[in-house]
Amino acid sequence: MAPNDSDSVFSLVTADPGLPQPNPTQSYWQHIPHALADVQSSKLPTDRDFAIIGSGITGLSVARTLLERHPTATVTVLEARALCSGATGRNGGQMAANAGEQYMNLAEAHGAETAGKIVDFTFRNLQKMQELIEEYDAVELSEMQRLRKLRVFLTQGKFDDFKKSIARLERDHPSRKGLYTILDADAVLKEYGIHGASGGGLLPAGTVWPYRLVTKVFEALLEKYPGRLTIETHTPVEAVEHISTPTSPATSIYPYTLRTSRGPLRARTVVHCTNGHSGHLLPHLRGLVYPFKGTMTVQDPQNAVSNQGTSVSWGFHYPPSYDPETQRLGYGLYYLGQSAKTGYFYFGGEHARFDESVTADDSFVADHSVKDLEVALPQFFGKNDRSSWRLISSWSGIMGCTSDGLPMVGQLSPALTGREGDGEWIATAFNGYGMANSLLSGEALALMILGEDVSDWLPDAYGLGEKRLQDTLTVLKAVNALRSKL
Repeated sequence: MAPNDSDSVFSLVTADPGLPQPNPTQSYWQHIPHALADVQSSKLPTDRDFAIIGSGITGLSVARTLLERHPTATVTVLEARALCSGATGRNGGQMAANAGEQYMNLAEAHGAETAGKIVDFTFRNLQKMQELIEEYDAVELSEMQRLRKLRVFLTQGKFDDFKKSIARLERDHPSRKGLYTILDADAVLKEYGIHGASGGGLLPAGTVWPYRLVTKVFEALLEKYPGRLTIETHTPVEAVEHISTPTSPATSIYPYTLRTSRGPLRARTVVHCTNGHSGHLLPHLRGLVYPFKGTMTVQDPQNAVSNQGTSVSWGFHYPPSYDPETQRLGYGLYYLGQSAKTGYFYFGGEHARFDESVTADDSFVADHSVKDLEVALPQFFGKNDRSSWRLISSWSGIMGCTSDGLPMVGQLSPALTGREGDGEWIATAFNGYGMANSLLSGEALALMILGEDVSDWLPDAYGLGEKRLQDTLTVLKAVNALRSKL
């Protein structure tokens, strides 16, 4: 792709993401499948109160909240592939927020009050994640660690931007003073053994084996609500139709028909939790939400560095870089966690061509993206000879992104669905920070569906109001945001 060809960027951003690929790369998190991985009813149920499309942390949160807050609701979760095989089952295992680092931009775009609300929401979401893990006795199973994340800034410019952002956060919201600890380059090297830094910042965070958490909670929900919850894996939803006629009680009560590979399912309400694939069933969202493919690895340092998996995880920030010769773009961030049990590093980052990145195809992982991760990781620890390090696993996963970098949570209008009816809802596009947004976004969406007011804690900037759709959440802004990286 020519680097200045805006038509090519437009085509990638607005393309139909399609259904999830039937043959995805093997995520390390799923290398031992859960007993429910391929669960489905002997016959597809129908006439359901709620049909939830997607079985990651967002879909789980919606289902759990609906079942707990509505005494009779029937819920069916539909998944195109195996249970939790999308973004949640393919991510970096990081429970970390980025709203503080982005606070300056958020405040300039939305004002200090909304920006502060986003910071509070993401940190509260992480706390709720940890509480969920403890509630379901999944701390050991999911290898959850409460720790601090060390954000490492590889250039002085990036470090200066970070310090300015945190200074404004603390000025606008004095109660948040001390949430972040600033470290100079010497401290990053001497205290944490990280080479090449211009500075760093510490913040509360955690790590988790996400697939094990989601599958355990789904298992518990099936046991608790056996007559009200079904999970239908390997049941891709191929189309959503709205049919309501006054002469047909069935269609007036269950006006939506979901066409699946196993037949039709009628539902009262449809909830889209499909992240980077949202545009497939919702063509009017193409370009407003677009898929972005990330690369993950598991690497064994073979005791070349000490195990810090109980105390710290890492993020490495650098200015986006573009190589005209290879047409590969470094997107500005590496993310790293370490298993406290094995010492394995879970290391990810995006270094690929545009057409390899702005895609919903996780059936392959680019060799050069994996090689970049293999070369980069040892160097951060001052190990230029990586001959003894072992690549355990590599895979790709699909994130959902928006032009303004914020999730979309709310009711879908007919203008966005292209269908009559007001019974479609969505929580999607977490821009690489699903672990800091998904759980509470799913809970908020479910409560909104049930008629409850969540405006005091769900950031209004996540909503689908006309102002956002006209000003910041547009195809043109998505194209320009991506092209600006070149």
